[in-house]
Amino acid sequence: MNQTIVTPEHFLSAIKNANAAMAQLAATSFDAMEKQIDLNLKTARASLADAAEASSQMLGVKDAQELYGVAQGAAQPAAAKVTGYARQAYDINAETASEVARLAEKQVADLNKSMAGMINELSKTAPAGTEGVIALMKSAFSATNTAYDAMNKASKQVVEMVEANVEAVAKAGETVVSPAAKGRKRAE
Repeated sequence: MNQTIVTPEHFLSAIKNANAAMAQLAATSFDAMEKQIDLNLKTARASLADAAEASSQMLGVKDAQELYGVAQGAAQPAAAKVTGYARQAYDINAETASEVARLAEKQVADLNKSMAGMINELSKTAPAGTEGVIALMKSAFSATNTAYDAMNKASKQVVEMVEANVEAVAKAGETVVSPAAKGRKRAE
């Protein structure tokens, strides 16, 4: 008894699942863009306010020493704000990448389940003498899954390393900015 492995219903179901996955991916992308635009608008608004404040302070300068002090006073908070902006932008991107990875893992898991079922069904209905081909297919499927798992694990390790490096750079930036800001406050 030879059965059709892929039926029109299977094909239609696969199209529906792919469509749903693409809709989720699009929604995730739009959420990330919305967060990035919001961050950029808030940063631009804060930068304009800072520029207006610095401009106002510059207009009140009476000598070169005071000019230097005002310039230094404006530079230190700006460095901290750039670091904060970079960290927030990174967090948005990391969150989005994590969500996309989660969606991809779900799709791969669903595909694996489907493929395993198809190979199992094929092994039950295959004609005599094709056991070697079925075994080869099972072996190739298993090797592909093993390679995918290894790549997935390696990519997660890379993400962890990048996050640790970003965190270290942010802390180093805070360390550099903090003493300068404290020194400026003491001078005032």
